[in-house]
This record gives sequence, structure tokens and C-alpha cells, in this order.
Amino acid sequence: MAVDANTPAPYVDRRLALSSVALLGAAWLAGMAGAAIGVLVVVQASRRYVADLAEPPRVTAGRRWQQARSATAAGIGAWQEHSRPEATR
Repeated sequence: MAVDANTPAPYVDRRLALSSVALLGAAWLAGMAGAAIGVLVVVQASRRYVADLAEPPRVTAGRRWQQARSATAAGIGAWQEHSRPEATR
């Protein structure tokens, strides 16, 4: 099918197109504002949670790290003891 040179080009109402772009931009801005408010709420709640803890997270993490190291050392010792031949026990 050949395109006739006398056929008019499709017409797009520029006012409607610009209105569409403006509404999409406003919706995007509203969405970003909502996301920012949501992030702020989560950050504030996290700070309150950490402030209410009995001990700082750094102290808890250090204690757990020492527990893990002790458990690892005990496991290695038990493994080495178990893997020795019967005569050397």
C-alpha cells in the first residue's frame, strides 16, 4: 500500500498532550514527596528503636562476635580431638 501524498498528517491536540505531560509531572512529584516522607518515617522509627534498646548495637555485635569465635574454637577443638587415631587419645 502506497501512502498518498495528499493524505493529511495525523493531528494531535497539543493542549491535550501538554496537559497530559503536566499531569504526569505533577503525579511524579507527588509520588517522590510521598516516598521521601515514607523514608523519613522509617528513619525516625529506627532511631527511636535503637534509642530504646538496653545496650547499644555495637556492644551486642561485639558480644555475639566473641560468642561466635568461642563456638568456632570449640568446634575446631572437638573436630581435631575426634579425628585423632584411637591410640593417641
